[in-house]
Amino acid sequence: MPRVFDVINNLARCDVEHRGLLFDLGSPAVEGLEAWRLGPNAEVAAVEREGASWARVSARSLSYAFTLDRPQPLFVSARVRGLASRSAQVLLDGKPFGSLAFSRNQTRIVSTPPAAAPVPPGLHTLGLRWQGGGRGAEPFAEVDWLRLGVADDDPSSFAAPTLRDVSQNVALKGVPHRALALRAPGRVRCSLGVAPEARLRVSVGALGAGEGEAEARLEAEGEPPLSLRGERVAGGDQAAWVDWDVPLSAREGRVVTLELSAPAATRGARVLFGDPTVVAPPVAGAHAPRARAAVVVVLTGVDPGRLPPFAPDKPLPTFDALAREGVVFQAHRAPTSVTPGVMASLVTGLSPRQHALEDAFARLPASLPTIATLARDASAHTAMFTANPATFEAFGFARGWDRFVAHSPVAPDLGTAPLDDLVAWLGEQGGGQRSRLLAVAHTRGIHPPFDVTPGEFAQMPPQEYSGPLDPRRAGQVLERYRQKRAPKWADADAQRLAALVDAALVRTDRGLSNLLDALRKTELWNDTLLVVTGDVASAAEPDALPFAEPQELGERALRVPLYVRFPGGALAGKRVSAPTTTVDLTRTVLAALGLEGPDGAGTDLYALASRDVAPAERPLEATLGDRFATRWGPLRLSGREGAPPSLCRVGDDGACPGDLLSSMPRAALALWRWTYDHEALGLGRRPKREPATIDPDTAAALAVWGR
Repeated sequence: MPRVFDVINNLARCDVEHRGLLFDLGSPAVEGLEAWRLGPNAEVAAVEREGASWARVSARSLSYAFTLDRPQPLFVSARVRGLASRSAQVLLDGKPFGSLAFSRNQTRIVSTPPAAAPVPPGLHTLGLRWQGGGRGAEPFAEVDWLRLGVADDDPSSFAAPTLRDVSQNVALKGVPHRALALRAPGRVRCSLGVAPEARLRVSVGALGAGEGEAEARLEAEGEPPLSLRGERVAGGDQAAWVDWDVPLSAREGRVVTLELSAPAATRGARVLFGDPTVVAPPVAGAHAPRARAAVVVVLTGVDPGRLPPFAPDKPLPTFDALAREGVVFQAHRAPTSVTPGVMASLVTGLSPRQHALEDAFARLPASLPTIATLARDASAHTAMFTANPATFEAFGFARGWDRFVAHSPVAPDLGTAPLDDLVAWLGEQGGGQRSRLLAVAHTRGIHPPFDVTPGEFAQMPPQEYSGPLDPRRAGQVLERYRQKRAPKWADADAQRLAALVDAALVRTDRGLSNLLDALRKTELWNDTLLVVTGDVASAAEPDALPFAEPQELGERALRVPLYVRFPGGALAGKRVSAPTTTVDLTRTVLAALGLEGPDGAGTDLYALASRDVAPAERPLEATLGDRFATRWGPLRLSGREGAPPSLCRVGDDGACPGDLLSSMPRAALALWRWTYDHEALGLGRRPKREPATIDPDTAAALAVWGR
């Protein structure tokens, strides 16, 4: 079985403890722990000294996040070389905890006295504030490591379990392993998601004379620890590996902490964990059937709760047919709450942090390849049709398509005009031609202006309506309401808007029906990958004025529909609960056409649907400016850089009440570190933001749209 989580490869994202928790400064082990910073600190530089990695600190203060699983009497120690500073104040959760004194250009291990009372369990921050210095350009100090020590009776000197010390190559009886080499008492604790049928595979042994104890267990917050296996291991001439293969099914689908520990060992011996790895069967061996055509329809403003199968009473026969003949992905999530950012992720396979289109007035960077350019280079025929101004030429979305058509809301064109264009284009491309086809249609969905006649409008509920809404100006009316300090939205206005939205859904359903008929008539039906999805839902909260953009990163705004009909009707009628996001569409579309996409872009939706199993490491981040919202299963960590985040559990309706930060600290810190890594990946690839140049026609379209 393939590896799902390799402990040694991910050791920098695990907690390493020996007689307390260690922060190995100057190494990757502290990346993502500096609270609450979502990027590297320019005032902390890694340097090599005395065969170890050190941090040369020019920042006046540092703060690192950590968790405790039980009350402990702590002290703080550090290996420090003073430069401009001779002492540092130690802070615990922002309160004075003691001080450290050291000497200039001398390496010393210095400590605070133990705390008078045990520090309670939970999420905490450890801070250092340097005293003195600061007049010149000289750094305050260099730090090898910080230790949150646990008061004990062990008289031996402390040996820091740095990454270099803990990870070793060891051969026992001629059998080599990359191993964790732990002094007792010591442990390594890693947070991960447990995939179905996952197992822990590891070889345990002892290094040096004597013997020790090896133990593995799983912890899920709010539940008693689950012991997986224990073993007494011998060193010296008796040293040999003992292989473990332990099922993790008792915590399947959960975010857990895997703990590998050495509770006890004779003096001088180390307990070894050779190549500790969590393995699981692959999500699926199959890939999406090859397609001649890939057609993606994106609906503006639609959330899944308005559509079958989530709303079975809605008279929407084409959506019903898509649910029967295709696959419904029930936990699909947009990567941002701004429409051009979602669409940029669709056409590039990159996250908003990577493509830099995170606001309503940026342009898709010209340097990025898109599915249009990739398909064109492979001699496929391509087209994009849009009725949403967010994907007009001014925002960079016209680039690379053989045909690009935009329908302005200023014109009397229908919101479903892109579907009519698509039907006509497919008719041109069908018949005996065998070229691969790629098309994207971005419709108005349920967004105003609405396509209803004056007679139809007059017959809509409530009766004798005299409010400000009308079909053509509804977007502008909503924007004026939003601009008020305390907007009031009358019940009659809400009823009339709901009726307009229902009418837009019926028209969209008919437009999709015409598309399906065209695919059948052109003999493309069985050779087409058909995707119907949304960009951003209409409102982040039930009582919010709809169609604002950008919205807050609420789950209701990010949750959008996704129907996929695979070629030949494969997996028809399936419902998939595993989380998906927009870049998964990119990968699936390109794979179906036999094209290569960006490295690491998304998950193949066919493989995912084949078993309905989420990859074990599958947190999904949504971003908007300095804000983020990271989901890992039902858990959601959200906030903005520089402030403590909040953690909640998302309900079926998208609501996420309360804050679980104090009750689930390890899950919160795991999600924070994953968010840090995602942000770092985005910053590493991020092009320069390109502002859109808004021409008069686009400005008029945006005004009618309500922006």
